[in-house]
Amino acid sequence: MERALLLAEAAAAEGEVPVGAVVVRRSDDRIVGEGRNRREAARDPLAHAELEAIRNASRFLGGWRLSGCDIYVTLEPCPMCMGGIINARIDRVIFGAYDKKAGSCGSVADLSAYPYNHRPDVKGGVMEERCAALLKNFFAGKRNKKLNEIKIVKAETDDQLMRIAALADEIWHEYFPCIISEDQINYMVEKFCSFKAMKDNIKNENYSYYFVKKNGADIGYTAAKPDGDRLFLSKIYLKKEERGKKYSRRIIEFYEERCLNEGFVSMWLTVNKHNDSTIAAYKAMGFEISGEGVADIGSGYVMDDYYMEKIIGRN
Repeated sequence: MERALLLAEAAAAEGEVPVGAVVVRRSDDRIVGEGRNRREAARDPLAHAELEAIRNASRFLGGWRLSGCDIYVTLEPCPMCMGGIINARIDRVIFGAYDKKAGSCGSVADLSAYPYNHRPDVKGGVMEERCAALLKNFFAGKRNKKLNEIKIVKAETDDQLMRIAALADEIWHEYFPCIISEDQINYMVEKFCSFKAMKDNIKNENYSYYFVKKNGADIGYTAAKPDGDRLFLSKIYLKKEERGKKYSRRIIEFYEERCLNEGFVSMWLTVNKHNDSTIAAYKAMGFEISGEGVADIGSGYVMDDYYMEKIIGRN
């Protein structure tokens, strides 16, 4: 497993998910094949560590049957790799970290328990802490790098506000049709997100509007205003193709920094009661439902929302 970890570390150094594997001949405890994840470099979904180790072992031993061999791998094999292990007739699978999303040795499924013509013995959790830490640190680094691509830039000119108004019109019309009617979307965009509305917000209510930028490109916008000793997050919107990438977390972190710098004790926002995915996302970022209300916004339309709040300093 020490050798498999070194291979996993080599994969991580090249930007690959850190998984390493070695095939060991039991008769003399010799490594006869090794591999590491190379999916990105090879542009190949099959380039997993286990399959590379199995191929190398088969070439070294001169046959596809690897009876009398064990495979050590830093992460619980996926179903594809477990299929390769079974077909290669490997005797035992020894793995480190468990894979709760794709593991085939019990975490999600247990392919070794099926009545195939070969059933390898399986042992998991070997050097689990080190194997899991390597994966955790790798993905944390990837997330931080991705979040560092995101910049929050204040809109201060009329031209910038016009660009945000155009963004708002685009985002609202592709996001909200499943929740509210097209007529209500048009009404709310004009009332709350038009250039005129934004200018009024800034002049009369002390709003601040910001671009959300990714590598210099505008991918969304956000707005907030002071509300006593709290900060009201009025708007957080991203283009469709940029959602689900944890960029909203970067925006919330930006507002947390503002709260700390300006002495706000909490921040709060409103979410449509039927917007389940957004409610779940805010809960994951530490917000709690603190109330609810129905607001008349004119022309026969209402906003039926939950109020959600996050206390500053609480995870």
